[in-house]
Amino acid sequence: MSLLSLTLIQLVVFTLYVGFITKKFGVLPSISDSWYSLPVSQKALFTLFTWGIGIPMLFYGNVWFFLSGVGLTFVGAATQFKMTTSYTKQIHYIGALTGILFSLIGIGVEWFNWVPLVTFCVLTLLIYTSKHPNMLWWIEMAAVGIILGGLLLH
Repeated sequence: MSLLSLTLIQLVVFTLYVGFITKKFGVLPSISDSWYSLPVSQKALFTLFTWGIGIPMLFYGNVWFFLSGVGLTFVGAATQFKMTTSYTKQIHYIGALTGILFSLIGIGVEWFNWVPLVTFCVLTLLIYTSKHPNMLWWIEMAAVGIILGGLLLH
């Protein structure tokens, strides 16, 4: 499967899930918070979403993208990140950071394009310092948009 096909799958999965969540609940504190908002019968949608964007990363042909995909699939497996009695929270957050940062590093290393990583760092700093409501949601939106944009531009 081509890189473009993999990226388009990720774009469709992301757009459909975030569109569904936004329409149903509005902007949440984070994308992961959607797991807590969904009724029990729909909670698996969050896992399918994270795997739908994580599994294609496994096939991009670079160790950075592979590790990014592994991180994203861990996010989908460790859904109950608000638990304090297990390592679920740590697995969830480490998976999310790995998914975001390693894909941005992969774009830089593989295609010598460091603009997405720098852009993400600047936008994250601006969003964080603005104390914007639902700050994490907007940082995640920036991350996915920048990553998919970097992959599509390649």
